[in-house]
Amino acid sequence: MGVLSFYLKPNFLGLLKILNSMNWFIVFFSLINLSLCLYEDQIGKFDWRQTYVGRIKLAQFDTSSTAKRLIVATEENVLAALNLKTGSLVWRQVLETASAGNIQMLYLTPSDQAVTVSGVNPYLVRGWDVATGVLAWEWSLTLQDDERADFSEWWVSQNRLMHMLPAFGSHLEVTWYNVVTGENSGHTSKLPATWSNEGCVFTAPYYTCVSGSRGNQLLISLDVSSNAVQLISKPMSNFVGMESEGNLRPLDGNSITPGFIIDDKKIVLIKNNEFHPSPVSLSDPSASVTVVDSPTGPIVLQTWSDVAGTFSLTAHSASSGIEVPDIDYSSRSNGLPEPEIVASMCTRARDQLVCRILVTTADDAGHLLQQGGKVLWTREEALANVVAVEFVDLPVSDLDAAIESEFDQKEGSIWGAFTRRLQTQIQQLHTLLFEDTSSRGGPEPLVRDYFNLHKMIVLVTDSGKIFGMDNLSGELLWRRYEPSLDTENVLIFTRRSARHPPLTAYLTIIGKHEETGNGLVISLDPIRGTPVGEGTLHLDVQLLQAALLHRADNEKLHALILLDKDESVQILPLSSAPLVENMYMYVAEKNTAKVQGYALKYDGKSVVAQKTWSVLLGGPSGGHRIVAVADKPGGERGHSAGRVLGDRSVLYKYDNPNLILFITEGPDAVHKALVLATCVDGVSGAPVLAQAHRRARALPLAVHSEHFMAYVYYNDKQRRAEIATLELYEGKQRWTAAGAAFSSLAGARAAAADRQAYILPAAPAAAAATRTERSLTDKHVLLALSTGAIIELPWAYLEPRRPVTPTPEQREEGLIPYAPELPLPSEAVINYNQTVLKVRAIYTAPAGLESTSLVLATGLDLFYTRVAPSKTFDLLKDDFDYSLISIVLAALVVATYSTKYFASRKLLKMAWK
Repeated sequence: MGVLSFYLKPNFLGLLKILNSMNWFIVFFSLINLSLCLYEDQIGKFDWRQTYVGRIKLAQFDTSSTAKRLIVATEENVLAALNLKTGSLVWRQVLETASAGNIQMLYLTPSDQAVTVSGVNPYLVRGWDVATGVLAWEWSLTLQDDERADFSEWWVSQNRLMHMLPAFGSHLEVTWYNVVTGENSGHTSKLPATWSNEGCVFTAPYYTCVSGSRGNQLLISLDVSSNAVQLISKPMSNFVGMESEGNLRPLDGNSITPGFIIDDKKIVLIKNNEFHPSPVSLSDPSASVTVVDSPTGPIVLQTWSDVAGTFSLTAHSASSGIEVPDIDYSSRSNGLPEPEIVASMCTRARDQLVCRILVTTADDAGHLLQQGGKVLWTREEALANVVAVEFVDLPVSDLDAAIESEFDQKEGSIWGAFTRRLQTQIQQLHTLLFEDTSSRGGPEPLVRDYFNLHKMIVLVTDSGKIFGMDNLSGELLWRRYEPSLDTENVLIFTRRSARHPPLTAYLTIIGKHEETGNGLVISLDPIRGTPVGEGTLHLDVQLLQAALLHRADNEKLHALILLDKDESVQILPLSSAPLVENMYMYVAEKNTAKVQGYALKYDGKSVVAQKTWSVLLGGPSGGHRIVAVADKPGGERGHSAGRVLGDRSVLYKYDNPNLILFITEGPDAVHKALVLATCVDGVSGAPVLAQAHRRARALPLAVHSEHFMAYVYYNDKQRRAEIATLELYEGKQRWTAAGAAFSSLAGARAAAADRQAYILPAAPAAAAATRTERSLTDKHVLLALSTGAIIELPWAYLEPRRPVTPTPEQREEGLIPYAPELPLPSEAVINYNQTVLKVRAIYTAPAGLESTSLVLATGLDLFYTRVAPSKTFDLLKDDFDYSLISIVLAALVVATYSTKYFASRKLLKMAWK
């Protein structure tokens, strides 16, 4: 034994020395990241993300650094830097939501810092690094007088932040602070201003008002930054005559010279504590005016669009009023509605005046213009406020349309059918042989693919701008601006798909008229964005509800049924009125939680609406308001009639297509707040189910599909977000015969309900359920979180039938044991590391592949992807080895015929024996 250990001991020590020397190699190779993420080859293949900042309201050109940038602050509480050449996003900082993040001032310091003032008492003063967007410093300020805080004015002068707060009819309070530290001067100056009123304007450092009665008005201005009171006063008649209304508006675009416009008629500048009427006349009452510095002296820039849509840009010398022809431009092709100058900069390059003008328009787009009206780049910031989305199928190719039309022609002889078949085959052969090879490298044509994954997305934005987008690339194919469209509670209906060539697709958008509040109907071809049918129709009545007729007419068009405030019915087109049969509609009042149902019938002349039921949600005490409404998506199919249990019995689903889920919120005498979920039958008005949550606040997130529902609320007692789920069943015996249509008026029994609640360990912002063409795949719920992640959660985790202790039958059924907190694994994030900020809604649509559901998340960003809840069971994997399977198949064919040949020879030899 001693001899054996003598020979093994040196070898073991040598092995330890070798491993110790390899440690450095192990550490070296561990520093090399050989993989970036899971499924690296899938990134960006089926998804895309577009980032936006919102409508620009403040902007500054960063001219101090070598990398030219444009620093902007938007109405979406976003501070961002844009590339001056391309308009692309360099960096972005999203501040607090609502008024807490409202940016009121933007200033660029010589030390490459951006100073912002945001919020409403308390205010947050922040300094940002212009190059990276990193927060450098921050301090807060709280005013004692909270009622007047909304009238605060801010500006920076000599590295000091000045705050001016008016007390109308009394005085102006001016306080100075150190920009970086927030240290104030120790006192607040109170300047007497008995002439101040709510119609005053501030153009730093002058505070200007109109005082006195009409006809004897005075124009008064005060330099609030001066140590001594310097008051400027002139009669208003010196500028615009005796009949002046006294309306003032300040100059736009960070004007280098303080000034204002009187009654949209006269430009007045303030120089050396004096009013100076500008020699430049106002070109249009709606013109946006600013004064910009240039190598040749100050220039007055004006831009406007007239009634005909002609965009104009003019420039004049601020001192002499002489026109600068290098900048002047007028064109109708640009189509910039109601332009407003946000920032401008003029320099000289190669003996030529070069100007950059940032303009925002009424459709929320941002345009950077050059002299001569050249548009350098455009950002469609309206897409940061999408309010409605519709997925539209693309038309088939001309060849496929010819084949479909061939089979649609049922009349004619056999010889005619044979002739059409020959013509189609010749056309296919011609397309194959003489296809233009030069066009193969161009963009993909707008035709439906084999799996119907290629679709058109129609988006309606809050500004009234409508976009047509390619879902595969995110490219904007067409855009249309409707200035009279009020997008509150806007609806989109696909009245005819593109599956009926040669008939074009037909899409209708229903909203309110911006001025009158009456109904506005816009009908478009969603593929091209051109008007079809009724076009733009302005109704004379206010609409309560709109719906599509289930039956189509001879032209495959589904009629549009409109219910107005007088409970009268309009149908478009009128020829479809005889098709109305067994049609029901409901109207819900959001503020009172009152729901009314109507039955629509055709009486031989017109369609009439008869009120059939009325329900006051929340009980007779009232006080409730509707937070969310969820009904079944139109055209959704059921997965199956029932569910097979572990004991081989069937639990039949309560598959009511008319079921509507209402989430209401109201006060409670004991528990402060009450959230009530009520399921109402839309035909009979009968309440099917009601569930209450006390000491809770409702969130506008609800999902309804097949027989299950889910909604989200905030538990005030536990201070957490929770999701409640419901499933309705008929029981183990069906109420109706198999295959019979569900009837809401013949329900003799109440549905059995399973209910459960789960804890969401995150703050949800939007919710939706996946949709497939035949509903054969599993249902998943998509949740957008405040962190920017979109979680795909299987319904198996949300199912209310999850038992605490599963029985053998329940285990065989596949039920997961109940756990109060839902798991949110990182691998369930469908947008992986592409953060989607401020998600407001998630829209889903089915594809031609039964395993695939298309998903679009809208908010400050747009994110598109496709998910497969039951995996891609009907699609080959991307790494499928086609070469190997071809070789194996060829080998099997050769082996089959070889075996057959040798077997026949063997039988022949045996026969000769």
